[in-house]
Amino acid sequence: MMKTRAFRYLWVGQALANGGDVFFIAAVIAATYEWTHSPFMMSIIPVVMTFSRFVSSVLAPLILDRFHLKNLLFHSQMLKTVLMGVTAVILFNGLGNIPFLFLLVGSVAFLDGWALPARNSFVPSIVRREDLMGANGFLSTIDQAVQFSAWAVGGILVSFAGEGWTIVLSGAIFLASSFMMYSLPMYGAGIPLKKSRELNPAGEMAEGWAEIWKSSKLRNIFIIYATESAATAVWAAAILYVYTDQQLGKGVEWWGFINSAFFIGLIGAGVMLLKTHRLFSANIYKWLPSALICTSVATLLFGFTGIAALSLVFSIIFGFFDGLKVILLQTAVQHIVSPEKLRKVFAVQGAVTTLLFGIFTLAAGFFSGKFGVVPVFAVSAVLLMIAVIPANKLKTEIMDN
Repeated sequence: MMKTRAFRYLWVGQALANGGDVFFIAAVIAATYEWTHSPFMMSIIPVVMTFSRFVSSVLAPLILDRFHLKNLLFHSQMLKTVLMGVTAVILFNGLGNIPFLFLLVGSVAFLDGWALPARNSFVPSIVRREDLMGANGFLSTIDQAVQFSAWAVGGILVSFAGEGWTIVLSGAIFLASSFMMYSLPMYGAGIPLKKSRELNPAGEMAEGWAEIWKSSKLRNIFIIYATESAATAVWAAAILYVYTDQQLGKGVEWWGFINSAFFIGLIGAGVMLLKTHRLFSANIYKWLPSALICTSVATLLFGFTGIAALSLVFSIIFGFFDGLKVILLQTAVQHIVSPEKLRKVFAVQGAVTTLLFGIFTLAAGFFSGKFGVVPVFAVSAVLLMIAVIPANKLKTEIMDN
């Protein structure tokens, strides 16, 4: 099923979209610095993106009930194409309007906030249940590989072609992604749309939360999501920059090495699950506590080591088990939740993880400035170990049933 035309359109389209996103952000960061020469203004960009994705995830249920998943994916990419055109006009004309540029950044991030739950909900419609983990592993591998390579390529593009032409290329990529999304079969949507008289905004926004609350399995999964989102904030690029300087005493190139090592670990997890998904599919809940323990230990060792080479090893290990954990959780949700509720549950997941990651990234930045990075990584390791408790409860409940 992973070799079907529908799945091929989905992964190629999403890979293009991810590449377009990276090129867009690379160009915006470069333009912001060129116009303002202010590191503070550059730091606002991820804050704007996080806030926009959170708001979008909260409002996503209102959109998910009104459009088929295929149409949501298609229109999100078409709207991004339009936004790239507007951004290109600003850059080519040298307008230097930072607030409007940030508004465009927020708009692109807003579209991502409901496109991702739509994609994750679409996958079970075109992939057999027994192949879900392999499909998730494959998509994760593609996502991380594109992220890993697109940042390097984006930097080169901005350097040689300039911000404006990089945005033009992003627009062309989003247009190609739109074509792929348009080519998806409508049957992948799977769920009939509600009629207007059936729509209740408050009820729609609460539907995903209600589904989680009434299922003890989902409650445990979302406790894990919440805890690990808070814990992994220390792995944000800004915190790693401080770690590289304070703990390792190395230059900015080692910051890049550590980020690259993390991505290598993520890609490795996706590749392994793609090859061995049948084994892991039968033992999702047994592997989850082990993955969390390994991320906790890797975080603790990473935070305390002052040896640069070891930091790369621990970064790869963390990335590998973090990638494994993410795919296991996503597949578990796809197995537990009915197709008609899946999009709402993934919308809640997006809201919870985005909000907590953003808050705890700011907290980690504040406390690392006050007390250094080592205590912050130690707290992160403790939180990841705490997440093992609901993971074990989930495993026990599944085995008892």
